[in-house]
Amino acid sequence: MVLLLVPGLTQAASILQASASVDDGVYSVSVDTHIGAPVATVMHTLTDYAHLTHINPDILESSVLLVFDPARHRVRTLIRACILIFCRDVEQVQDVERLDDVHVVANIVPELSDFKSGAAEWKLHSLQDKTVLQFTARVEPDFWVPPIIGAWLFRRKIVSEMLVAAAWMEMEADVVSRP
Repeated sequence: MVLLLVPGLTQAASILQASASVDDGVYSVSVDTHIGAPVATVMHTLTDYAHLTHINPDILESSVLLVFDPARHRVRTLIRACILIFCRDVEQVQDVERLDDVHVVANIVPELSDFKSGAAEWKLHSLQDKTVLQFTARVEPDFWVPPIIGAWLFRRKIVSEMLVAAAWMEMEADVVSRP
């Protein structure tokens, strides 16, 4: 697990539930994560689009291509996607909208991405000074995916990435809360 390789990060983050499926080449995932950081910190981290490389080492680049308005952005990421021995650099461009202080949605722009279609949603729920993050996504790659990469491996990869991101958010919350 990548989290064990990052020194100084706590492991207070936990996965509450995770599921994944593959249906006719469309991958769907749902993950609920408990994060030891306040909602405001989690939302700030999720919407700091130019610095998404901080929360996930698999994100090689992130940038804002367009700002439609303060709540809507077109965001590009270049991701090194590896599952087992299969690796590929994947470009993803999404129109991301922050609906309010606890809800973000994103839709892939297929003509600018390595995906035929896709959408993601992040919902945050406050739990005292911590956060429950509900993440759902559906993606249809526009590239060949080895048949061995089924729902179980896809779920495992997303859960691993979610734990790394949650640990980063917890570390950010610790930095912010220090006197």
